[in-house]
Amino acid sequence: MDGDMDWLIVPLALIYAVVFWLVSLRVPSVPMALILGLAPFQNDISGFGGLHFSISEVHLFLSAPLLCTRVGRLRWGWMGGILASGLAITVLLTVPNWRDTSTLSLVQMGLYWIGAVFLFTNLPRSSQDFALAWKTLIAVGCVLGVMAVVTGSSYFFGLNKNGIGASLACTLIVAMECWMCAKESQRWKYVLVLLLVSAALVLVLSRGAWISALAGLGFLLLWRSQYLLVAKLAFAAVPVVAAVWMVLPAESRDYALAIDDSRYNIHARTLNADFAREQWLSSPFIGVGAGLRKEYDATNILWLTLAETGPLGLLTFLTVNGALVVGVWRRRPRRPSFTPDSSAIALAGALVLGKLVHGLVDHYWSRGAIMIAWASVGLALSVEARTLFPRVRAGVGRHEKDKSNPKGDSPHPIFS
Repeated sequence: MDGDMDWLIVPLALIYAVVFWLVSLRVPSVPMALILGLAPFQNDISGFGGLHFSISEVHLFLSAPLLCTRVGRLRWGWMGGILASGLAITVLLTVPNWRDTSTLSLVQMGLYWIGAVFLFTNLPRSSQDFALAWKTLIAVGCVLGVMAVVTGSSYFFGLNKNGIGASLACTLIVAMECWMCAKESQRWKYVLVLLLVSAALVLVLSRGAWISALAGLGFLLLWRSQYLLVAKLAFAAVPVVAAVWMVLPAESRDYALAIDDSRYNIHARTLNADFAREQWLSSPFIGVGAGLRKEYDATNILWLTLAETGPLGLLTFLTVNGALVVGVWRRRPRRPSFTPDSSAIALAGALVLGKLVHGLVDHYWSRGAIMIAWASVGLALSVEARTLFPRVRAGVGRHEKDKSNPKGDSPHPIFS
């Protein structure tokens, strides 16, 4: 029976792929929505040769052939060279100490740093293509939020609290940006999303997700300089979060606030850091090779990177992330701008910084939030790619600029 099912899956997969390509060619926002929106579902659904992929990653691979229609107009963007160099340095530092898990880890890095970024840089044809991806992510985040509130659990859909928490943190950041950019009459919808997701974040008890959300929101607010505007929302959010906190069982509150090394989760992170330090000291110049992350509970990205690729590898990793955050910051508009293009740039910095901060206390190279963060970098890069190298669109000449929002009006109806 299982063999018959395997044979049935193959033609169904081929039919789905063909339909996906036909639809995506006409509506380029569809593949981006499926990749970004389904990223929170980290479950393995396929695999070969020891590599396993989530539904979001499968759609990333399916979307790659769509770039054939962009031959001659493919762009890397201002982060492309930095990302490619970062991956190349990691590979070179790994070669002398190649491990059984090195290939898997390097493919994973390439999938996010190169694949997701390059694809999302080149798929959008106009700023209108961003909307469906962001709204799909928010919708999925709301589903996760409702499940967390209704079940009172941090484990459902085959996901764990850290994965769910990271996805909720990304949803909160994106929803905040959409709230700031929406029409005044439409903001109430995003207020409901923000209240739901904030409550769910408290319930899942992922402290890494809490600091991730705070870091991302902090960057977003500084980039936008919208302190008074957001203060209004805080008056609504704080009571909800406080109420949810009060109804948590005492043991859950103790767990969330405990920093005592006698606690299992805190002690485990101390042991993980000690293990990574020992591995680095065994090869202090070039590390022990990428792939170590698959051999222990790698809950601190800085110690992990130092252990895998030494000081040069750590410097490379920080340079890649720092270049992105600094590049986004330098692209702040001189006057308030609430267009989809400005949102794409702001969200790239907020989501990457949030993911980096989360990686200080939890797994960095794991599915879900990392796809959201680096795919968002591609969306940010696509803004300048479309400005400098306009694409051919229906009714738009090869050398015409995108006219979807020529005046940069604020707020933009895309968020309505």
